[in-house]
Amino acid sequence: MGGTPSCPIEFDFTPSGTSCVVRCPESQGYHLTSAGQVLSCTYAANPTITFVLTTAPMYLANTQGAPGQPPIPANISYTTLPTADQQGYQRALDDFNTKKAVADAGISRDVQIATAFAALQSAEHARGTPGGETAYEAARVAYYTLTQGDAWAETEKQRIANTEAQPVIDSLVSQYTNLQAKRAEQASTIQVINGLKDKVLTVKDDLAYSVRTFQKQVDNIRNQINIDKKNQVEAAQVTSSWIDAVLNWMIAIATLLCIILLIRRFTRSSVPREDPVAGFFKALAAPAAPAAPAAPRV
Repeated sequence: MGGTPSCPIEFDFTPSGTSCVVRCPESQGYHLTSAGQVLSCTYAANPTITFVLTTAPMYLANTQGAPGQPPIPANISYTTLPTADQQGYQRALDDFNTKKAVADAGISRDVQIATAFAALQSAEHARGTPGGETAYEAARVAYYTLTQGDAWAETEKQRIANTEAQPVIDSLVSQYTNLQAKRAEQASTIQVINGLKDKVLTVKDDLAYSVRTFQKQVDNIRNQINIDKKNQVEAAQVTSSWIDAVLNWMIAIATLLCIILLIRRFTRSSVPREDPVAGFFKALAAPAAPAAPAAPRV
């Protein structure tokens, strides 16, 4: 499967698009020129100062690299390419640096400063456009390095650290402090929750024990009520049996009495009875009984 021809980020495509060349530093007053197939970096303020560029082959992006490795992307640094591909780009860079050093020696300091200042002004107007910020920073570094020396780079690094990096660092430190505070707060909350959990479990256990004890007491009372009810039923059954026996005996006795009275009545009714009127007259007709002799006086 074919890939896409590409150049490393440190290089540009040649005008013909068949190879790669090192990018001319426009912030330092150099720009790309060509004479037929020959490409050069020429100093804008003095076109006689120029040096020929060495071309390097393009590499195929989006192709499989070493076995087990992901595909090689486009527009990456040549240092991330396979070692065999790096050699051609490294030779082109070494040749560029050597020739540029010779060209820089032929440019007076005043001309270099003026050229760098003009590049800085041009980059200043291009800020806010795609790639404008990168070009501005490159032109700024080139100009102030020429005017203030290499010490300016260290000062600039410190300034950037104080004005740009330090707020980020302070923000990260603040976030870390807040996270630590939240962590301590969460740990305290977890500790309180665990304490409450233990208390709740203790209350739950006590409540469960109380419920079991109360249930046991209710069961005991219920059992006692059932026992008392059973005893009452048994006592009522015994009493009822005695009452039934007494009633039965009384009924039997009353029945016997009734039978006896009936027998006596029927027996009396079989003996002839005297007419009371005749008896009365019979008594009147009967002679009086002799009086009893008087008792002797003493």
